Amino acid sequence: MSLISSFFAFDIALFAQSAVLLFSILDPIGTVPIFLALTESQPGQRREIVRNAVTLAAIILYVFAYVGWVIFQALGITINDFRIAGGIVLFTVAYDHLSGREGTKTNVNLRDIAAFPLATPLLAGPGAISTVIILANPPYGPVLVFLVITLNILISYLILARSEWILRILGESGSRALTRITALLIAALAVSFVREGIMNIIAAR
Repeated sequence: MSLISSFFAFDIALFAQSAVLLFSILDPIGTVPIFLALTESQPGQRREIVRNAVTLAAIILYVFAYVGWVIFQALGITINDFRIAGGIVLFTVAYDHLSGREGTKTNVNLRDIAAFPLATPLLAGPGAISTVIILANPPYGPVLVFLVITLNILISYLILARSEWILRILGESGSRALTRITALLIAALAVSFVREGIMNIIAAR
């Protein structure tokens, strides 16, 4: 297999797993009630806020996915070190969702909420950043992580742009319940990241 073909080849199963993982961490459905509460005073600006938020979140994720390794080299960090740290961060994210501690931001300027808290930390938070850096490395790869980020950003835009419709279908309690369920998935994957990192470090000795 040529270098170019190996670069563009990716596993469908890995793609599906990665897409579901990042979707669970971005949690745009769980962000719907927070977004509606933050923009309650000016609902007419919601589409523009969503567009700005997902654009900024995409930029953050792309940058960290492709230059995160530069930071690793500068700090002397290996991918297995980051797998363990990322797993801990993901577990913290899951715990916050399960315990209801993710919270809402009420005293935020409407002009600023596209960047904070929507783009980060609600969408491109520590958990998502940790995940895309890991996904940019084998067995996943740069092409796969680009497709996974792009797909999830588009889905997040569609969900948040239709947030009122989503909330009517699920209800506030349904949205919170779905957030708790996805948090369990995040916690399980966080444990697997830590386990894989530790096992790889032990095997390398």
